[in-house]
Amino acid sequence: MIDIDFTKLPAFHSTEEILAHPRFPFARDEFVKAILALYEHKPLLNRLLLEASRTVLGIVIMCLYARYDEADRATWPTLRLVADAMTAHRLASASRVHDLVSRFIEAGYLEQRAPPRDRRVRILTPTKKMIAQDQDFLVSHYLPLQILFPDPGYAPIMNRDPAFQLKQRLVSRDLFALGAQILAGNPIMMLFQGRDAGVMILIKMIQMAGRQGGAEPLEVSYSDLGDRFGVSRTHVRKLLTEAEQMKLVRLTKAGGQFVELMPPLLQAFDRLVADGMSGHDLCYNLALQAPR
Repeated sequence: MIDIDFTKLPAFHSTEEILAHPRFPFARDEFVKAILALYEHKPLLNRLLLEASRTVLGIVIMCLYARYDEADRATWPTLRLVADAMTAHRLASASRVHDLVSRFIEAGYLEQRAPPRDRRVRILTPTKKMIAQDQDFLVSHYLPLQILFPDPGYAPIMNRDPAFQLKQRLVSRDLFALGAQILAGNPIMMLFQGRDAGVMILIKMIQMAGRQGGAEPLEVSYSDLGDRFGVSRTHVRKLLTEAEQMKLVRLTKAGGQFVELMPPLLQAFDRLVADGMSGHDLCYNLALQAPR
């Protein structure tokens, strides 16, 4: 067990410091590239993970698994404990958590087993597949930090050290409220985070805009974007239509479908990335202080 003293947090890089770093645009672009490498053209993985409540559920389960102490019943990662932890994020009802957990089990990411002390209870245990996926997730999210702050850097994460992975997830368990605060503090991004593959569709368009210099609207195919992330053309169209109603994009047709990403959306994306980097840096420094 680790009890974090929130009055004596270690030094960590703030959101504003990260946004002001001269290499932030490059680090953000590398983050975009790394995330696309994980999820683009992998529809089964996308359908399992790429929506805010599913992403957070995977993190919650890994954090509870890292804290599991068979001698302390309060730490047992049961379905009920997972559902209770998810309420802090207000992203899923108990019934939805039950459904999502079932999907994780069917996809081979979770197992249920009975602890020796109580055969009536079922412990949710991440499989090797889920642990590896979590390592990939952490590497992609620490990559931009490694770029900005290579000395001393984040070698245990970047090298996929399994012991440090558990330490990082152990301290993250006490920072669920921070994660919820980051999500709530970026309301513009919630439109995309709350839709299947919504963030990935946005990330792909940001990559496309960067490749052409960002000066002109993007010529896109709703069908192509949907195929990349396992959703329908209609789903993409509805998402971008709603984004246009919120003045986050501008849609035009002139011999094709064009999407212009508006400055408030790009600024919100940058802030969400920087917020996440700051939070991950805090977790890393807390994990460094954790006992071996």
